[in-house]
Amino acid sequence: MLRALLLIAREIALAHDRWLAQLVRRRPLVAEIAALREAVERQRAQIELLRARLLRLDPRRRPRYRAWERLAILWHRARYGLSVSATARAFVLSAQTIINWNRDVGSGRANLVQAKSPVNKLPDLVREIAHRLKGEWPRWGTRRIAGILARLGMKASRSTVQRALREPGPRPATGARVLPRRAGELLAKRPNHVWLVDFTRVGGLFRSVFVGAVVDAFSRKVLALRVCAKEPTAAFAVRLLREAVLGHGAPRHLITDHRRQFTSAAFARALARRRIRRRFGAIGRTGSVALVERFWRSMKDEYARGLFLYRPIARIERQMRSFALWFNAERPHTSLGFRTPDDVHHGRPRRRPRNLTRGVLAVRFVSGDSRLPVLRLRHAA
Repeated sequence: MLRALLLIAREIALAHDRWLAQLVRRRPLVAEIAALREAVERQRAQIELLRARLLRLDPRRRPRYRAWERLAILWHRARYGLSVSATARAFVLSAQTIINWNRDVGSGRANLVQAKSPVNKLPDLVREIAHRLKGEWPRWGTRRIAGILARLGMKASRSTVQRALREPGPRPATGARVLPRRAGELLAKRPNHVWLVDFTRVGGLFRSVFVGAVVDAFSRKVLALRVCAKEPTAAFAVRLLREAVLGHGAPRHLITDHRRQFTSAAFARALARRRIRRRFGAIGRTGSVALVERFWRSMKDEYARGLFLYRPIARIERQMRSFALWFNAERPHTSLGFRTPDDVHHGRPRRRPRNLTRGVLAVRFVSGDSRLPVLRLRHAA
């Protein structure tokens, strides 16, 4: 009986996904709203189950909030205008506890409620910006935040960011393992010397798209990007290459895998007309186009997720191009010394750190997308 109940739940989920995939073709905005409501309902159900588990425990045996977590709860209450009772119910506390925390803050003693204090002394500006970046974009890791701070002209290593956030992040990186160069291996020596082109599939069982990209091997810069609803053809691959060549000129070498689009006669003629030498495989790694695959990983983990796919193809392509622009201009790379692909492509050096104690973090977004922030540090008056 219980097994049948779970099977029925699974069939309902599959039927809902099929309905959503059909709806997105006719009314994409309605489908996006329906998917958003489904996600909200799922989160609500998970929270209620966790709260029910905590409520069954004796109040004296429940795990206690740490001092900085209490401050975060008070921040949450003030940010969203919650009453004392609503805050207590949301976090499985008594109303008197919330009152005591507020009284502690008002008295100035800060015995019960405290901010996270780093192990080593850090400038307040570094700590403030690190906390803001982590709060606004929680999927960003400490290495990424350290790179953003470096681009803003502030000296902060990954371990410094970890101490500022007081989170048990992964062990500090020991450095990338340098692979020995083998005979015949192609090495990019300058921008537009070696390009890589590849396709990937983004999505699930009932809704997916294919994305193609051309990446410069020297700078990691995305030179061209296109999206299609079905398996790309050889003509699609030629158009993708033509777009990159028109914008940046023809490269000396082009590296691809053995997909049929790249082994076709049409693609070979397009390379011959532009006197581009073709290679198969990857730089330094056998069987994959490593640099493009790293871009695919960043794109899928950081951007092309969830509701993104329940939109028209033209809109998905516009947003993917916006992500590529942000990736080139604003996303620092560890392998590039915390510089961006545009910095390397145009020969710009890494910014020198500045000893700032006061400043204002200005934030704007590429194409109005909150997942693509452009951060600049301005002097405070």
